[in-house]
Amino acid sequence: MSSTTTSNLHLHVAEQGKVLALKNDHKEALRHYKEALRMCQNDANSEVFLQHYSLCAMESLERMQAFEDVIAFCDKSIDFLTEKKTERTDELFRKYLASLWERKGIQYTFLEDKQAAVFAFGQALKEAEDLLMPLSKEMLSWLQRGYTITDKQIRDLQNKHSYFTVRKENVNEKIAIQLPEMINPF
Repeated sequence: MSSTTTSNLHLHVAEQGKVLALKNDHKEALRHYKEALRMCQNDANSEVFLQHYSLCAMESLERMQAFEDVIAFCDKSIDFLTEKKTERTDELFRKYLASLWERKGIQYTFLEDKQAAVFAFGQALKEAEDLLMPLSKEMLSWLQRGYTITDKQIRDLQNKHSYFTVRKENVNEKIAIQLPEMINPF
């Protein structure tokens, strides 16, 4: 194995997590994402990888209906990013922070906590500033109008607005590497 392959091993492990997520094996996908998160921490571009793998992990948690866990994950990430807000105002940073608020709003909608969902979607749009957040905008509008929103309607909107990172067209099964069972980051 070349040094390039070894240093980027986390990419292959995370890709296997995505393959597993597409097969609805989210518990095993989470094991791969957590290991990929651990492996990439010292990478030169670790921030990008950490964000991406975190989103993948949150998606699996959401698919497992662990909504409170996703909210807690978002809260930790938002707290961390809020501290950096004075240093960073670039589009990538704002988009990621806004996406965390949006994800939080989705979880609150699933939990039928409309007040918290309205606040979260409002924060998503505020953080995004001039960036487009069509899912947050549409969800906020529905909630403010007092609509009852079903799980199916949420999923339909998520699919319409490409909410999920892990989608069949974004996964390359050919580069995926299965972790040995003895590696368990839990």
